[in-house]
Amino acid sequence: MSKASVPSMAEAEVYELTMPGNIIGKEVIDGSARRIGIVRSLRITLPPGKVELQVKGLGVELPVDVTNITAVGNVIQLSNTVKEAEEISIADVQRLREETWKEVQGLIMR
Repeated sequence: MSKASVPSMAEAEVYELTMPGNIIGKEVIDGSARRIGIVRSLRITLPPGKVELQVKGLGVELPVDVTNITAVGNVIQLSNTVKEAEEISIADVQRLREETWKEVQGLIMR
């Protein structure tokens, strides 16, 4: 396949300027009703038009395809069980939000 026939790909990572925001910083609950982390960012890849949540847990960061989301409200509810992430506490949620917020501020201040 020649270089000219390979489609170019663009990727963007989206953050919000408040914590928690409308999506960023929300708790993520898996299909087994376990609190597994918070939404760190939203990743968009074109083509093929793929949207993923980047979920930050304890010692792990996972991409979650938006097709696995069953509900968005005060929390993000997933349809599948996420075996790669351990269950976290409310105190962990606050700590992960603070870490993510510092990261976002660092990106803004560059």
